[in-house]
Amino acid sequence: MKDIYDVVIVGAGPGGSAAAHYLSLRGLNVLLLDKFTFPRDKTCGDALTPRALRVLDEMGILDDLLKVGHSLNNVAFFSPKGYSVVAPVPKKESRSGYLLFVPRLILDNIILDHALASGAQFQSPVRVTDIVQGEDCAIIRGERQNQAVEYKARMVIVAIGANIKLLLRMSLLKKPPQMMLCARAYFEGIADVLEAAQCRFDGVPSPGYGWVFPLSHSSVNVGVGFFRAGLAARWMPKTARTVFDTFIQTPSLQKILTGAHQVGPIKGYPLRMDFARSPTFAERILLVGESAGLVNPVTGEGIDYALESGKMAADHIIRMFSANDLSIKNLSVYDQLLRERYQRLFVLCDRLRFLYLNPLVLNRVIRSVAHQDDLKEMFMNIIIENEDAYEGLSPRTLSKVVLGKA
Repeated sequence: MKDIYDVVIVGAGPGGSAAAHYLSLRGLNVLLLDKFTFPRDKTCGDALTPRALRVLDEMGILDDLLKVGHSLNNVAFFSPKGYSVVAPVPKKESRSGYLLFVPRLILDNIILDHALASGAQFQSPVRVTDIVQGEDCAIIRGERQNQAVEYKARMVIVAIGANIKLLLRMSLLKKPPQMMLCARAYFEGIADVLEAAQCRFDGVPSPGYGWVFPLSHSSVNVGVGFFRAGLAARWMPKTARTVFDTFIQTPSLQKILTGAHQVGPIKGYPLRMDFARSPTFAERILLVGESAGLVNPVTGEGIDYALESGKMAADHIIRMFSANDLSIKNLSVYDQLLRERYQRLFVLCDRLRFLYLNPLVLNRVIRSVAHQDDLKEMFMNIIIENEDAYEGLSPRTLSKVVLGKA
């Protein structure tokens, strides 16, 4: 192919499509590639946090999502012993004080359509097999309908989620990172309306949790996620499907799913959470979202990071083009910006995961949070906002958890 694009983006999920939108708005010649034809399903919890909603609102598509999504203002947490607390979603500055649940089959297609309306081009199904460096461009090689294809670009954004084969082939990753294992399924026809999204630590191994996220008044996304690491891994189930099957047989889930029927298969998927140690750039290449390990180590949330880093990558590429400087030194500035924004958070969340996500601590935390409003707000900020994670390790917080009311 003779044309040289300004930017080729590999992966048309939220991060890739958001980057395409912002780049195209500035008049750049952008091509999005994906190995699937859209609309396509993506295995996920389907939750959009206030941070994700802020970017989607800025992109001008939040109103469209509100028409097809299901919003909730509260999250209910259940400890391994069954203690519970319901906490409102914190509202900070201009952020909306609610969660929005939109199936990825719908969400990703809406964001992609918006990127195309902004001027981006799209080709699928294209399976990218390698990215190599030419004299004055990056060369993206792949397959489309059993035919070899090749694209050239001044810059490439890689937004392929947890699919690490391409990154290993390019030597961006030296070895596969440890991942959270997850599984989810959809159910319709639930008898009782759920007024809060549920995060459940009963019936799942630690560190990990299960969820029941309402998609409407009668349908839910039910899933589990757990982290097989350390000495405890040898006693843990080997697959997320095994954990899922156990989880939905618990009395609590059986009650919720009374009268409901499963829609579609149970789907398993991994989550990369290794941003604190992950590469984020290479020559003429920037990584966004889960391709850079940007999934929260405590919550497993990744859509907000994908959207934010997609915008950050687009902004940085625009600055590089304006300065006519695509050097490795200038590319490394993108990594610095990501580290300034997320590194401390991810290091702390790694610690919080193993400190808090164990049965003894969780039982105590949820009982304490239920009786202390400031702890409740802090807890929700860690779970939803991901801004005050350091508070979870402070001596003040730890003493409140230990000495809090039972």
